[in-house]
Amino acid sequence: MRFAITGIDPRFPLLRELLLADGHVPAGDAASADVVIPPPWDPRARYARSESFLAENALLTARGAAALTEKELSLAGKRVLILGYGRVGSLCAEEFRDRGAAVTAAARRRESRTWAKIRGFDAAELSPGMELESFDVIVNTVPAPVLTLAELRRTGEDALLLELASAPGGIDAAAARELGRRYLSAPGLPGKYAPARAAEILRDAVYETMAEPLPRLGVALTGSHCSFDKALAALEGLGRDYELVPILSERAASTDTAFGPAADFRARLETLCGGRRAADSVVLAEPFGTRQALDALLVAPCTGNTLGKLANGVTDTAVTMACKAHLRNGRPLVLAISTNDGLSGSAENIGRLLQRKNVYFVPFRQDAPGSKPFSLQADWDRIGETVEAAREGRQLQPVLR
Repeated sequence: MRFAITGIDPRFPLLRELLLADGHVPAGDAASADVVIPPPWDPRARYARSESFLAENALLTARGAAALTEKELSLAGKRVLILGYGRVGSLCAEEFRDRGAAVTAAARRRESRTWAKIRGFDAAELSPGMELESFDVIVNTVPAPVLTLAELRRTGEDALLLELASAPGGIDAAAARELGRRYLSAPGLPGKYAPARAAEILRDAVYETMAEPLPRLGVALTGSHCSFDKALAALEGLGRDYELVPILSERAASTDTAFGPAADFRARLETLCGGRRAADSVVLAEPFGTRQALDALLVAPCTGNTLGKLANGVTDTAVTMACKAHLRNGRPLVLAISTNDGLSGSAENIGRLLQRKNVYFVPFRQDAPGSKPFSLQADWDRIGETVEAAREGRQLQPVLR
C-alpha cells in the first residue's frame, strides 16, 4: 500500500513508522497514494468516526486526565465534578474514582444521569445553578460554554479546573485566570499521555476503514444548467461518506450555456468524484444495473424533462438509463428537482414518482413564487441527509418546504 499523511498531528511521526514496519510505502503525494490519512479533526478523516477509534481515544484521554491531575494534587479523598457524561466523561468518572476520588457526574440528559447513578456515581443536572463550591477538581468534557464568569465565581478558590473539550471548550479560560483559579487546558491528551499507543489506535482505525469500502453513490447531472453551481457545491461534502460515481446526461455533457462551458462543469464533477470519468451515454450507464451496481443514485439537478421520462418509463439518456438499471436492484433513487414547470406540466409526474417504490425526493420549494410561480427547486443543503434517510428506506419530511 502506498500511503500519504497530510496535515500535522503529534501521532503522525509514530504512525508513519508503524506503517513502514508493516511493509507499506510512502507515496510521493496524495494524488498517487492508495490511502490518504488526514488529521482526525479533518472532515475527510473517515477513520476518526470509527466507534472503536473514538472509544480507545476516550480511554486514553481519561487516563491522561487523571495522571495530569495527580501531578497537581493527590486524588485520594478529593471531590471531583465531571461535566458531561458521554464517552470521555463516563470514562473519566471511572478513572478518577479508581484513584480514590469521590466523583459526581453532571449531565443535561436525564438518561445520562441515570446511567451515572447505576454505575455508582452521584449525579447532578448540568445547569447554570448547579453546585460548584465544594469540589476540589472540576473536569469539563462539554465542547460548549458551561462555566462562564458567573459560574466560575462560585468555584472554590483552590479548585483545579481541567479542560478536556475541543474548541471552544466549556470553561472560560480568561475568566478563570482573572479569578486566580488553577486552570489547565489539555487538548490532544492521547498523543501526549501515551503517544505509542495512540499511534497504534490510529493505525488500526485506518486499517478498519480500509477494510470497509465506502458505499457507492452515483451522482447524475441533467440539463438544468442554472443549478449546476449549487448542485456541485452540495456534492462536495458527500465525498467523505461515499465513493462518488459521476454521470452526465448527453445534454449536460455537451451544452455550453451562459452559466459556463460544459467541459468546465464536467471537469469539476469528475474532480469531486476522485477523477473518475463520467458516464455520459446509454452504453456507459447500463452496467449500473449489473457489475457496476450502486448503493444509491442521486440525480441533482433533476429537470422536468427527466421527471417526465422517469414517470413514464422512457429510457433514452445516460441518466434515465442509469436510473432504470439502478432501480432494477431495488436500491434508492434520490431526485433533487430543478424545474420551471414543477407546479404545472411536471406536477403530475412528481405525484407519480412520489408514490413509486425506492424513489425519494430531496425536499423542495417554490424558489421564486413572484416571478416564476410554477418553478420548484430542491433544498440543496439537505441532499446529504436525504440520501442517508433514503438508504434507510425513509422519505425525509416534510417534502414541501
